[in-house]
Amino acid sequence: MSYDCPEKFNKQNSNQKATSYAATVNNVAVEIVQEGPEIMMRTFNINSIPATVLFDSRALHTFISQAFVRVHSIPLVIMKTPMLVNSPGGTIPVFYCCPLASLSLRGVDFPVSPMVMRTSDINVILGLDWMKKYTTEIKCKEKMVVVTTPKGEQISVDVAVQAPPTAIVNQRDDDVDPQDLVVNEFPDVF
Repeated sequence: MSYDCPEKFNKQNSNQKATSYAATVNNVAVEIVQEGPEIMMRTFNINSIPATVLFDSRALHTFISQAFVRVHSIPLVIMKTPMLVNSPGGTIPVFYCCPLASLSLRGVDFPVSPMVMRTSDINVILGLDWMKKYTTEIKCKEKMVVVTTPKGEQISVDVAVQAPPTAIVNQRDDDVDPQDLVVNEFPDVF
């Protein structure tokens, strides 16, 4: 791999000029991802927290949203070698990773060490590094992935795109005149 997640930043190497490696990510926004027929995305738990997870076979590396890390206080460490990630929105510098994250699929925990990246609303992008490690087979037609667990067993996981939950709430202002309410026009219904 082209990056390393150290337990502790080595200050002796901080005086040396760091070399950046390049990576590519193709999807960083849910509204764009949902347009593709081969997209495998669903809500799964990361460190027991519901997260939008994208299986992206075109991404070489695994990423986690900076906002998700911040909101849920997920521990991170500085990378020895930073990355420059090419995305549809431009180049994104990546300096941190989360070496102690855990992804839960069908009750099985999978260790994951995603790099922390500014993305919009996809919390985790599982790239080829993670998929190779767990011998992941993407089945587009069935909208599922087959993953080999850390114990060597294969499990099938449904990853059909889920529509985001929506709700509409109407709130009445306190200074509305009761005579203006439509309810008064239909006393036999209300």
